[in-house]
Amino acid sequence: MKTGDTAQRAIMLLCDYSLRYLGGAQTAFLRQARGLAEQGWAVVVVAPDADVLAEVPGIVPVPVRVAFTVPGVGLPVLASRRRLRVEIARLAAAHDVRALLVHSEFTLAVAALDIGTAQDRPVLHTVHTFFWQASRALDVLVPLARWEYHHITGRWPSPRYTGSTPINNALRSMTLTVATRADVVLSPSAHQARALHTVGVKAVRELSNIAEPLHPAPARAEGPLTLVWAARFAPEKRLDVALGALRIITARRGPGRVHLHVCGGTHPPQTDVTFHGRVAGERVGALVAASDAVLISSLGFDNQPMIALEAFSRGRPAVVVDPVLAEEFGAAAIGTAGVDAAGLAATLERLIDDRAALVAAAAAAITYARDRQPAPHAQRLDRLLAVARDRMRERTRQPAERRS
Repeated sequence: MKTGDTAQRAIMLLCDYSLRYLGGAQTAFLRQARGLAEQGWAVVVVAPDADVLAEVPGIVPVPVRVAFTVPGVGLPVLASRRRLRVEIARLAAAHDVRALLVHSEFTLAVAALDIGTAQDRPVLHTVHTFFWQASRALDVLVPLARWEYHHITGRWPSPRYTGSTPINNALRSMTLTVATRADVVLSPSAHQARALHTVGVKAVRELSNIAEPLHPAPARAEGPLTLVWAARFAPEKRLDVALGALRIITARRGPGRVHLHVCGGTHPPQTDVTFHGRVAGERVGALVAASDAVLISSLGFDNQPMIALEAFSRGRPAVVVDPVLAEEFGAAAIGTAGVDAAGLAATLERLIDDRAALVAAAAAAITYARDRQPAPHAQRLDRLLAVARDRMRERTRQPAERRS
């Protein structure tokens, strides 16, 4: 059953990232837009390349013009910031949106804060990662990064985070610039919600990303233990740990006992590993369905990686190196004996010898994905919009400066 009356559930979703590049944040954003529209909501989508949603009933796509894209990080810098704000304000009023929900921390996010204040509309902020882990080599660029943030948003990053390296602090400060001014902050995971609360973000609520429709794949009865690793080829994703574990197992057991499919980039050949390069989401899904589990080797970075939700909806568990993330996924995850290649190898060898743990985790994976379908997501978001509205009214009654 669809939730409520469309006229009462119009919402604006905004994202600074291009929707044609399907990183985790973009995938979550697109799933939310489609899922809410499926539940009868009117969804105004403002983002670079929003026209990818042009054929989806219930969605009003509003592509924004990109002046240029920052090399190396892929961040679109949007053109005509002042004109853009005028257009977003007009659309928010024309569609009488109940709220503005941002999925980023840059030009569109700050514009949403200003428009929400001017029009008395609550603003919610989904944080896709607070756990930035940039290279220390970028520390020298912190002054430039802060200046560029001010240039594209009109604000200096504030409050300043101080708990990590200079570049990580700068990036987390940009997140806090929006999060501390939003009426409600949404975190797809409980552990990130706790981290945000610890640094002073008060109105944090957990709201999972939406999983794909349930289509469990048949269990695999024979063949090598088969895993899928799918992510950006970035240091924080720790592909080297996954590959190191495979080398250990091949050396101990010989080839053919385990096989790893790697999606996301190119790499020199390795025994028992197939490198697929960058592939479409449908291909990743097919690989997951033909595997025993997905493998997530990051540590201290991931919030709720979308590859886990893709696996869970297909009845495949996740082998998770990060103990905090493994706890987040509960029985749908298989934690490893350690966070390094040796600890991962030990766990994979145990699964090679006895796959019973995979069977139990697969059942829990389906339950996890079932609870994160569009209908329950829309119902929870509906309640959170009411919370945001109440907080907005409370804050506007207070004499303290709002979103300044």
